[in-house]
Amino acid sequence: MKLLILGGNGYIGSKVAREAVNAGHFVVCTRRKNSNLCRLEDICNRIKWIPASVDSIMVVMQYTSFDCVLNLACSYGKDGVLYSNVISANLEFPLEVLNTVVARGTKRFLTIGTGLPDELNMYSFSKKMLNEFGRFYVEKHDIAFYSLTLEMFYGADEPETRFLPSLVLKMIRGETVETTIGTQRRDIIYSDDVVKAIMMVFNSNLRGYHEIPVGTGEAPTISEIVDFIWKETGEKSKIRKGVVPLRDNEPDCVADTTLLKTLGNWNPVSWKSGIRKMIRTMEERQ
Repeated sequence: MKLLILGGNGYIGSKVAREAVNAGHFVVCTRRKNSNLCRLEDICNRIKWIPASVDSIMVVMQYTSFDCVLNLACSYGKDGVLYSNVISANLEFPLEVLNTVVARGTKRFLTIGTGLPDELNMYSFSKKMLNEFGRFYVEKHDIAFYSLTLEMFYGADEPETRFLPSLVLKMIRGETVETTIGTQRRDIIYSDDVVKAIMMVFNSNLRGYHEIPVGTGEAPTISEIVDFIWKETGEKSKIRKGVVPLRDNEPDCVADTTLLKTLGNWNPVSWKSGIRKMIRTMEERQ
């Protein structure tokens, strides 16, 4: 198949791009100017890279059409920054692409949503808005639109500034760790299982509009996760729980994996096994 991947050089995007290329698909990926392609350095010549703009996509579509678009680009927003970058990355750009490719015959669009409540922040709200446009396009243009509502993912190779790898690194080094009280429950999923879920949906025959929760179906508390990492790293760190305040309306999140299980053998790594694997890998790199 011919695939257009938005954000193919990102953490999850690069893993999906690699999986798609190895499966024999023709893959075109968008990238921002000066973005790093180190994750795909060994297969860069097997991917067609284009700037992250609708104009570039329209040029490519003069000589090829896409069977499916995978939207793996997003912005979480940054403290002190207005919402414009989040709206542009999570809503305006993918919506423009959706409109462009559907007008030229593309019938399938897969995007990464979030398991967070719709109105928790601008990130989750913008994801909700894109889903509503997707529902409209399904009704008016007879396409398939899949939103994979993703729970918190993690992996040993993800950016060290993210929550779980930063915790692991500090505890490996024996540094003091400050967290919330940790009563909120989180379904956390290993990054390789996220890729598996995306490819399962991509390879399915689902038609119409679908929001598909992606997680393990387990929801330990953040406090339990912190304690497990502490024990697995040798109990070297001092942990100060409750120093970091909880966000307003902090949710509990767990995926209902019923639909995902109908699409294939969905048996994700348990959260303890995944974190243990993550710790051992990160310890070897220190």
